[in-house]
Amino acid sequence: MSAVVASLLATNTAFAHQQKAAETTVLFNKRSGHLEIMHRFYLHDTEHAVQDLFNDKHADILDSEKTQQQFADYVSQQFYAKTLTDQTITLNTVGFEVDGKFFWVYQDAPLPKTEKGLKLYNGALRDLWPTQINMVNVEGQGPVKTLYFQDNKDWLAVYF
Repeated sequence: MSAVVASLLATNTAFAHQQKAAETTVLFNKRSGHLEIMHRFYLHDTEHAVQDLFNDKHADILDSEKTQQQFADYVSQQFYAKTLTDQTITLNTVGFEVDGKFFWVYQDAPLPKTEKGLKLYNGALRDLWPTQINMVNVEGQGPVKTLYFQDNKDWLAVYF
């Protein structure tokens, strides 16, 4: 078997398994005047997660709006933002959707008055899977800043 074929098979096998990784974008949108938060989860991960999180073997993230809403509510309860002076930034859940191989959850808040940085917490799925890694990209305040929530990391700060 050629190395190329072996590589393709290994890649396909990897995508059939849980990734245990999620990506969040926190965007300072000066045009809208909002802090926009977009959480992206692999659909395969969410399929496994909802059954355990909600103790329901029939939970269906693909076809059940109830399960989708439950998962969006769960994510919203696992992501927090504060100013560097520890003032809570109240986040509103805007919506959710299935898009291809991803499940998206959207939140927003009025732009905070802070210009120097933020403190963020992203615990989504880390209570279920200790190996879960949540990457957060902060955009719209100069170069993109990236935080990794893994292991025992709880609150992390990003500075502009």
